[in-house]
Amino acid sequence: MSSSGRDATVVIIMHGPGETDVEAWTRTVSRGEAKALMDTVLAEAKASGAEILMMDGAMVFGTDHVKSAFFHATKATAEGRNSSESLAMETLLYASGERQLSSAIRKMAVGDATESVVVAVLKGHFSPREGWSKLPRIGTMRDRAKLAGFGITEREMSTVTEERLTDLVLEKVAAVDVIKK
Repeated sequence: MSSSGRDATVVIIMHGPGETDVEAWTRTVSRGEAKALMDTVLAEAKASGAEILMMDGAMVFGTDHVKSAFFHATKATAEGRNSSESLAMETLLYASGERQLSSAIRKMAVGDATESVVVAVLKGHFSPREGWSKLPRIGTMRDRAKLAGFGITEREMSTVTEERLTDLVLEKVAAVDVIKK
């Protein structure tokens, strides 16, 4: 646990072949435990044959955000417009709203300061253990600093109602198709 004593949230997002919906679960963990949890989840996913993507949950804005990134990544891959040979890395690129993979990694990767982790199951089947609860489809956007950290300006935020702030994140995801050309 860190000196702040704050807890963090861990999120698992699932999208298996043939599924039309993305499911997400959340679980609270003590700050500083993200890397150990990541190692455990990666090992469990590998054992089950699932392909997963893990991201810093501070930069994920609900299941719609990850679902949109996954959709755009699979579409880009199918059309031969992918920037990475890895579906997980392509999904990370779209989720970040960035043009370059290096920028996407800096923005979205799990690191030492990570307090919440998102796990997206891109292929195969993977189920969380006990103690998880469902994550809302759209995150609560009361934290404008979090949106600013994602690259959304105050001017952009002023163009929508509070209920529509997540739409600005989804626009950034969709815009990757334009900016990566």
